[in-house]
Amino acid sequence: MFQEFLPSAFIKLVFTSTLMSIKIGTGLVLTYFIILVFSGGLLTSYVTGNTNLLTKVWAADPYQISNDEVKDNYLIYIKQKINQGSGGPDECQPGLGKLKSDDLQSADDLCNPGLENMKKNYSNGDLDDTIINKLSKNIEKKETILKDKFEKLRERMEKAISEEEEKQPIPKDEQKKVDDEDIKTVEEHKSQKGENCRDGNVLDGASNEGDLKVLAECQDAVGDVMHTKKMDDGDYKFLVKLEDKYEFLINDKNDEKTDGLLVVEVVPKDQDMQNVDLPKEGDKVHIWGAWVTDKPKGWHEIHPTWEVTNE
Repeated sequence: MFQEFLPSAFIKLVFTSTLMSIKIGTGLVLTYFIILVFSGGLLTSYVTGNTNLLTKVWAADPYQISNDEVKDNYLIYIKQKINQGSGGPDECQPGLGKLKSDDLQSADDLCNPGLENMKKNYSNGDLDDTIINKLSKNIEKKETILKDKFEKLRERMEKAISEEEEKQPIPKDEQKKVDDEDIKTVEEHKSQKGENCRDGNVLDGASNEGDLKVLAECQDAVGDVMHTKKMDDGDYKFLVKLEDKYEFLINDKNDEKTDGLLVVEVVPKDQDMQNVDLPKEGDKVHIWGAWVTDKPKGWHEIHPTWEVTNE
């Protein structure tokens, strides 16, 4: 019974029950967005995966949300808030609603590929109210968990970017481990060359130049900006969730202290350059700069960064 009615139940849940429960006001975007993220994600999993295996996973821990999922959904949330009121893109994007008006008066306002597929394939099935009620409670629980994880993620990012926990250098044994890993890293990944690179002292302008160990004098990276801050020393600092091909740029200390995000800093003298577009949260950027280890912290950075373009 559960497997038979699962697709139809989600359709009715999202297109009817959830809309009725959402209040109009400042909390609408967050609540609506989170429910869409999870309903779309679960539907996509149902379409592409094995139903029996999926049911077993839910039974084991139906509310588990991985750290990668939190970061991915947090990015969608940031972009949704940026697009709110500006019309946003017309194409249907995973987990997002079009939200062209202040209230959602009909199902036509919803936009989710997984939901659209389910609607086409299972539009005429009978629905079990008991199952709908159970799924609704499940999504409400996940909504609460995700909100909490969003708050904790932002707190961790702010702490990392503000360097609050880095008042003392990492212990010598940890520093030796970082140094040993850096030797291997430099052997495996050579510095890039070309017009996007910089001649001379690539650390020029860094206020903590003595703390930076150069791994590559020129390195690019592509990813999504998760958090930004203008620092007291004038640097414009941001954290980037890297595309898969650039994950080699981070190390264990990034995983431990920056949630697996790459630290990027644009020094004051480079902030007004024509090829530097200081990003905001939610932007996808392509950056070029010096790939370094911040020795007191142990993590990897692109710092200084002399080219930032929006993708």
